[in-house]
Amino acid sequence: MWFKNLQIFQLKDTENFSSTDLIAKLPEHPLRECGSQDEFTFGWMPLIRNSEQWSVASDLCLLIRAGKEEKVLPSAVIREELEAKVSEIEVVEGRKVGRKEKADIKDELVFSLRPKAFAKRTDIWAYIDLKAKLLVLNSTNAGMTEQLFKLLQTTLGSFPMVPLQAQASPAMVMTDWLMKNDVPASLETGDECEIEDSSEDKAKIRFKSLEPLSEDVTRHLEQGMSVKNLALRWTDKMSFVLNSDLTLKKVKFDDTLKESAFNDSQGGALSDMDANFSLMSLTIREFFESYKLWFEIVDE
Repeated sequence: MWFKNLQIFQLKDTENFSSTDLIAKLPEHPLRECGSQDEFTFGWMPLIRNSEQWSVASDLCLLIRAGKEEKVLPSAVIREELEAKVSEIEVVEGRKVGRKEKADIKDELVFSLRPKAFAKRTDIWAYIDLKAKLLVLNSTNAGMTEQLFKLLQTTLGSFPMVPLQAQASPAMVMTDWLMKNDVPASLETGDECEIEDSSEDKAKIRFKSLEPLSEDVTRHLEQGMSVKNLALRWTDKMSFVLNSDLTLKKVKFDDTLKESAFNDSQGGALSDMDANFSLMSLTIREFFESYKLWFEIVDE
């Protein structure tokens, strides 16, 4: 399992955290099917479908997986049903349907249609690194992130974590890198960059297939714009797009790492996952040590 996104949080009071306790409690809070009137459900999932493997541990890191099942009600269907109902009332009763009544009718339609709706499942992978005191998510979706935190708190009673606290503005740091042509020695710039101005409209310019250090980019930076996200390559191990909110997207681990994991695997889905996770978590742990320095991230 190689993460394609990275959202990193710092853990507090890890001495009171028991991975054994979490492992034991995962099956007690499984993802269940939506009931007839459930908008969605959220719970833990086995790492591999139809297995009893709920976690994988490697060098003080613990890989887990949660999922969300939600009823899908296409907005076009609701809108069509609502328009038909409102039209019927206006024709039969000869009156205009007001905004509040229309909202009430819509709620009733959603209630009546939800039991017939299809259920869709999405998952979110995460791991806890007790050595580096990190929680790492393979997602930057705010809704899924919030539900995962709630599930961790429900499962364990409490789960103390905090977002990364950077003393240096990531946007300003990345802007400075490009303005001065001075990225850290472990980094190389890629061919993707997005910059924005400081106005209320937040006008943006996206550059693709273009060297971020080119005059086309730096000219706008000299006029007061700043970097919103930037494609980078770290050492010879991974490439990514770094965002000003400290998240990483489009993460790609180097093929040599994947080949090494393949050689370490004993064969089989679980063994492959164990080997992949071991190398990925060690790489991210090492990467985070550099990451902290770039943005002066405060240790909790």
